[in-house]
Amino acid sequence: MARQHLRLIAVIATFTLIAAACGKDRAASTATTIAVPATSSSAPSGTDASTTTVPAGPTFGDAPWPCSAGTAANTDSGSEVGVTKDAISIATGDDAGFVASPGLDHEITDAMKALVSKCNDLGGINGRKIALNYYDAKIFEVPAAMQAACDAKNFFLVGEGWAFDSNQEEIRLGCKLPAVPTFAVSAAFAHGPDVYQAVPNPADETTAGVYPQIAKLFPDAVKKAATLAGNFSATQETRDKVVLAAAQFGWNFVSTKLEYNAGGEADWTPFVKQLQSAGAQIVDWAGTCLPGLQLFAQTAKTNGLNVQIVTDTNHYTPQCAAANTDGAMDNVYIRTAFVPFEDAAANKATQDYLDLMKEKGGDVAQLGAQATTTFLLWATAAQKCGAELTRACVLQNLKDTHSWTGHGLHAGGDPGANIPPKCGAVLRIQGTKYVRVVPAGAGKFECDDSWIAKTPTAAVTAAKLDANRISHQFGG
Repeated sequence: MARQHLRLIAVIATFTLIAAACGKDRAASTATTIAVPATSSSAPSGTDASTTTVPAGPTFGDAPWPCSAGTAANTDSGSEVGVTKDAISIATGDDAGFVASPGLDHEITDAMKALVSKCNDLGGINGRKIALNYYDAKIFEVPAAMQAACDAKNFFLVGEGWAFDSNQEEIRLGCKLPAVPTFAVSAAFAHGPDVYQAVPNPADETTAGVYPQIAKLFPDAVKKAATLAGNFSATQETRDKVVLAAAQFGWNFVSTKLEYNAGGEADWTPFVKQLQSAGAQIVDWAGTCLPGLQLFAQTAKTNGLNVQIVTDTNHYTPQCAAANTDGAMDNVYIRTAFVPFEDAAANKATQDYLDLMKEKGGDVAQLGAQATTTFLLWATAAQKCGAELTRACVLQNLKDTHSWTGHGLHAGGDPGANIPPKCGAVLRIQGTKYVRVVPAGAGKFECDDSWIAKTPTAAVTAAKLDANRISHQFGG
């Protein structure tokens, strides 16, 4: 159970979001449906910066790879940390060395290795070959991993995913290492100085489209909702955001304090009984699929608790659906930001990710797709700097990126402003497969300007955000 629970922590931000182009407009509007084009150069909602700023050549998804040999000699003097005329040193990492969960989140690094290899095959960043340095935080050794990344004089932290990322911030800020992470867990890092996410997951507001979508499907059930979360800060913080966001779309919670042991439960019956006593008809689950959710769903079924279960995209894994041979999880609904792998035939970017992993080797997973859009965002910002590559230039290009789809991997978001998306889709486990619930049609997402909810949780207060929503919890 420890392995599965910590996998949730590590992906709490990866596809807890349902993405599309977004802005600060909070005016309500009628929900619309957008589709990710299979071959068009236009993004589903807005256009990636890469469609107009990198040279023509081999494409990933709906835009050129941001990697090439360049057209002129580089002018780097060697004074910029981690950069020469011929090479760039970047850091990445995961928690694969955690003894209770060997290989935890290794799919991030699998994707990063494949992406760097492919980028170097194409010539690198304007001719600079990328050196990828790997750091294993092993869950509890984040400070040591970050210190090593700083000591090695890396140019950027790119694509890493460390569960306890708040423990790194004092060190990262001390060595001024910018980050484009696969995901951010803590409010301090999600709003950290010089941090940009390809699919933003800020702490102070959240994509909330799943709540009106589910309310439309089950209008009576959401009036008697409950939460069930692990007794750990990451899942508790997620639960708190859910309660605040869902209430803005007609959900009424009859129970919000039920917490299970992060190390596992020998018997889920007491939780089922408490939910029955509260009169719950729908449950928002914060945890992992195996074994936690499966055991809870099986216990609920045995005891006659027939509730819909709403959860996050970390439950979109081949292993989760394959385990549902008894149908106990047929009532599990999952929100997603990315075009599902089942839709690959209709979406070039999804197929390109699958093909890249097959070519270069590595395991396919939602986290890998998340790392892919992350690398493409960083590489695009770096490529635009041309002959002289500096942190300041890349950071400015990231700040100026306000529409990003990962070349069509997911509906667009606003990395530059750290604004969460306003569109989404809902999947359901049915037997041993995932099926679309809303909207119908491969690659489609529903959108509404009102689907961004403010979530002023205790974690946001602790992060000490300034007027620009930058955290000063650890200085900076």
